[in-house]
Amino acid sequence: MASPGSNPYAKANLDWALYGFMVPHCLIRLYTEKFIDAVEGVRKMQEQNGTVPVAAAEAFLEWYMEYYYDFVHHHHDIEELNFFPWINAALKEKGLSAIPQKVGVQHEGLMKSLNGFKERLGELVEASKAGASGRGKRSEILATLSRDVREFSKELVEHLDEEEANVVPLIRQGLTEGEMMKKEEEIVQALGLGGAKKALPWIMEGLTHFDPTPTKEYARKFYNNVPGPLRLAMWASWNSSHATQNKGVVEALGSSETPVKGGACC
Repeated sequence: MASPGSNPYAKANLDWALYGFMVPHCLIRLYTEKFIDAVEGVRKMQEQNGTVPVAAAEAFLEWYMEYYYDFVHHHHDIEELNFFPWINAALKEKGLSAIPQKVGVQHEGLMKSLNGFKERLGELVEASKAGASGRGKRSEILATLSRDVREFSKELVEHLDEEEANVVPLIRQGLTEGEMMKKEEEIVQALGLGGAKKALPWIMEGLTHFDPTPTKEYARKFYNNVPGPLRLAMWASWNSSHATQNKGVVEALGSSETPVKGGACC
């Protein structure tokens, strides 16, 4: 894994207001680092072997679209279309200042980068299919990805930090813990069964990674709030699916290996 920065939550005021941001942000922070590692791992394949297996390039594109792109895009859509307008309405009702507009402007640039990576990874698949004749193109694509994903990572982490610094104090002023819990439950329920299958084990991994408490109380809090039938599904198959279809794929690429995906289940 790329050299991680310090835990942004190690010395933070971990109350109910910040917890609402930790749930998605921990996942995004952790897997943005894994995305960087995957680019570097595939680049190493090219440098050492002069080729990138088509299966590896296709697995990278599929993982990116099915997991990373989908979650980050969905997260920002939820913020812009649902979460932030809801917060602003509560703030306005109490005569308080709204969320700074620059937060939404930052989303636009980040989404543009996400779409660019989709295009580059698609080009990598085609260049891999070209065999020896695509060697120069593959090297060019991977060099561009290496530079751009690192820059994106820096901008994204700064954006997450800024959201937490600017929006969390407003939440403390304008909302109650009960109101936040109800909204969080509404957002999770809106994922649907398919979305929950992908997101819940992933969120647990991110929270467990960054939770600074000795007993991982924030990760446990999230898990305990998951409805019983969904916890059972996590135990029975969803955690295993996450380990093979998501985590296993991106970590294999980060180790310069072609992923071997297990069969999807349930």
